[in-house]
Amino acid sequence: MAKICIISPSLKMGGIERSLTTLANEFQSLGHEVYFITCLKDDHFYQLHEAIKIYEPNFKRTVSKLNKLLFYPRLIRYIRKKVNTIIPDRVLVFGDWFSPIALLALKGTKYPVYISDRTIPDYKFRFPIPQLKQWLYPKAAGFIAQTQRAKDFKLKQFGDKLPVEIIPNALPEFVNVNSDSVKREEKIIYVGRFAWEKDPEILIRAFAQVSMNHPTWTLEMAGTGPILEPIKDLVKEHSLEAHVCFLGKVSDVASLYQSASILVLPSVVEGFPNTLIEAMSFGLPTVCFSDIPFEDIITHSVDGWVVKERTPETLAEAIQLLIKKENFRTELGTQATYSVKRFEKQNIAQQVLAFMK
Repeated sequence: MAKICIISPSLKMGGIERSLTTLANEFQSLGHEVYFITCLKDDHFYQLHEAIKIYEPNFKRTVSKLNKLLFYPRLIRYIRKKVNTIIPDRVLVFGDWFSPIALLALKGTKYPVYISDRTIPDYKFRFPIPQLKQWLYPKAAGFIAQTQRAKDFKLKQFGDKLPVEIIPNALPEFVNVNSDSVKREEKIIYVGRFAWEKDPEILIRAFAQVSMNHPTWTLEMAGTGPILEPIKDLVKEHSLEAHVCFLGKVSDVASLYQSASILVLPSVVEGFPNTLIEAMSFGLPTVCFSDIPFEDIITHSVDGWVVKERTPETLAEAIQLLIKKENFRTELGTQATYSVKRFEKQNIAQQVLAFMK
């Protein structure tokens, strides 16, 4: 069995953290020795197996210019020291920022480092991320692409200098799930951060149109983020306070997936949207835009609905189509439960382990 070191941004709520903790727990259950290093000290939203050793820095990242100047050199030294203490067989790190940081920290060591970006492959990062990637990624033992789009982009960028394998995210395990006792409500849900890349604004503008024609339907929005207050103001501007509910952080997201009738993910930027596969696993019809790499998850009008043109009007039309056609909604949800079986955590963990041999 292998000694595996995982480097994660943190253990707070987030897509990268969810993916890495799911893999860490599965590796541990398969008998591997797992160590978990976080780059940021924060609240623990995700739980790790008690046998997994967790390392967290005793310094924090803040908004001050001095802190930013000192934080990353300290982080590089911290990662190198901890990994040298663990002496792992393999190192796994996710994130467009933390992958190059980890490679820089472990430059010149013997440890094989496997990396993965977590946003759309052509996203325009600011200096120095693109420069660090160009320099350091060929030094990685391998790159995990979440989608075919991501693999094609990396092959164009690095050719045979970087081994690339497509491995999607794993479905997390939900506890205390009892779908038989929960009825679907006339409810649309949004699950994600309130940030520009998720584009919750377009959902509010679309729902304003939906609500005029279907006043009994509601929208529940789970999550927090920097544009939460402006989105609340937009709801007031459209007089939707009685129809839109903000839930904040939701630990029991399974109950949301079980009780809703439609999930909308309006994101502009996604590497591999966990929310989609989670909702689909509960038989929930999902709607997204074609901007994101949906091809590896959804087959349009078979197990989900994909909107090509990004406007409130086209999104509203898609939502209203699903509202009106209840049988079609049910068919989409049923097919979705079969489609996502390929993302079960046991399968994904084995794929990752096979790639890291």
